[in-house]
Amino acid sequence: MTEPPRRDSGTAQRRPVPPVLLYFALALLSQALSGQPVQVATLWLANPVGTVALLAQPWRRWPPMLLALLVANLLANLVAGAPQHGWDTAAGWRAAAAFVPGNGLEMVLAAALLRRCGVDEDMLQQPGRLGRALLLGALVPSFCSAFAGAAVLAAGQPQAFAPLWLLWFASSLIGTVAVLPLALSLWLQGWAPLRRSLAQPRTIGLLLLSLLLTLLAASTLPHPFVMVTIALVLVGAQTHFSLTALATLLTAITLAWLMARGVLLPPASSAWWSGSLFYSAVLASLLPALFLAASVEGQARILRALASSEQRFRSLYTSTPAMLQSIDPRGRLISVSRLWLDKLGYAEHEVLGRPATDFLTPESARHARDVVIPQAMRTGRCDDIEYRMVCRNGDVLDVLLSAIWVYDTEGQPLYSLAAVQDVTEKKRLAALSHFAAHDPLTGLPNRMLLQDRLERSCAQHARHGSRFAVGFLDLDHFKDINDTHGHEAGDALLQIVARRLQAALRASDTVCRLAGDEFVLLFSEIEATEDLGAIAHKLLERVAQPCRLGPTHDAPLVDVGASMGVAVFPEHGQDPHTLLQHADQAMYAAKRAGRNRCAFYPAADTRPAQP
Repeated sequence: MTEPPRRDSGTAQRRPVPPVLLYFALALLSQALSGQPVQVATLWLANPVGTVALLAQPWRRWPPMLLALLVANLLANLVAGAPQHGWDTAAGWRAAAAFVPGNGLEMVLAAALLRRCGVDEDMLQQPGRLGRALLLGALVPSFCSAFAGAAVLAAGQPQAFAPLWLLWFASSLIGTVAVLPLALSLWLQGWAPLRRSLAQPRTIGLLLLSLLLTLLAASTLPHPFVMVTIALVLVGAQTHFSLTALATLLTAITLAWLMARGVLLPPASSAWWSGSLFYSAVLASLLPALFLAASVEGQARILRALASSEQRFRSLYTSTPAMLQSIDPRGRLISVSRLWLDKLGYAEHEVLGRPATDFLTPESARHARDVVIPQAMRTGRCDDIEYRMVCRNGDVLDVLLSAIWVYDTEGQPLYSLAAVQDVTEKKRLAALSHFAAHDPLTGLPNRMLLQDRLERSCAQHARHGSRFAVGFLDLDHFKDINDTHGHEAGDALLQIVARRLQAALRASDTVCRLAGDEFVLLFSEIEATEDLGAIAHKLLERVAQPCRLGPTHDAPLVDVGASMGVAVFPEHGQDPHTLLQHADQAMYAAKRAGRNRCAFYPAADTRPAQP
């Protein structure tokens, strides 16, 4: 079983009328409208208030609340019947008390059934749950209580039971349908929404129009209930649930008043059940607007939730500390994050609706249009695409873009969600790191990287007991080329020599530039010195080919040679410093022996490049 909603004490104190007093007033109103005191009223409005009063209490407080409601019922019957029976006659008390059991049963049964099915604001915003609440809180209790009430009233005269049962059932059912939705709404939502609505002239106009249409239809039309329904549906479509429930109650009171005045009557018939069709028509005229209002209010709640969710998503999207962008199938920006705008220096209105490629360099824009966007729309995603974005001030950002595409139910692309990572600083640092370990002229590893690789090679080959060699190469007569053709020609020659050395070496070997025209070569995994000699002579032959120091045919064409010394690990040294030193000594021995040749440490073996 579900407990009733807990309303704070402040809300309870703002209720304008205590439930017992309100029950007493509605009981008097019901008897006044029927014009037949201490008889089955044409429209019984009081019991739904008692039902909600019980719902608002925990189980243990139901007995005193029910007792108070029954006393209010008895007093209302006495007051209404006083002109007919007097206050102090036994007949008056018996007549007043005859209605108490049936009304008490109806309130308890309705409250128990509603408590069991669960009561919350959602039941006023979902037509299905509202229908269930009316079934359990109105139809079933009215049907059952009519048996108890009619049995007491018809005691000693069985022939009157059937019409009494029908009249009790109809009056209680219609009265509960008219009051229960409003009572539940005021209990669950408070009086504030209704007060705000009643403060608006448009709302008052809709209520008056609904009542005017009801009066005109009931007074002039032979079948007025369609017009009554239309009048209430107009209110339900234009306002909210609590106001529609109020309009339903006022319409029911108006119909009861017209029936009491003889303006609106059931068709004459001798059958006791003939009035059921009339009462069904009255009931049917009240229900559609309630269900419409519940549906409209439910849809409005869903729309508010969607709007709130969209606002939260948009706030999260725009405020997240990342560069985000979304494009439509035409490649136009439909949303961007605040960081995206800050990074590129734009305002939102300046970018939305424009092609995303407007903010890329021409090369990146072509790549995006021709390759990335079409492929991503087909496959649904793209990852780590390198783009260059152009800021408003002309700065260029290196970025990585990853995106997914969202599709409709037919598989057509709707929009993309992309995250853009600014890697400008990372690439700058990577470039600095590269140049810190590489020669800026030739792109070869420099002395720092050479030292690291030498240390690694010494440790690795010592662990495995294998051999490698270090070659120290120096160009012959390089100073003469600088002096004759200039330093730019000398730089061009160094670049050519670097490319030739890289092309001649094995993939596992390494060539580094120390400084000037000095190069160091690491030969990995050598088996025999004779094999290494052949590799060295091949290198020197490749270097010694004539070089044109420029891109044009009139650029200087020079001959170049090189001398190289080689030291082998571990025979000629077991650490980087010793190996480099011995290779350097062997290189100078090669120069003394005539240049353009290779010498092995300890400089006993010197061989020319071309024997």
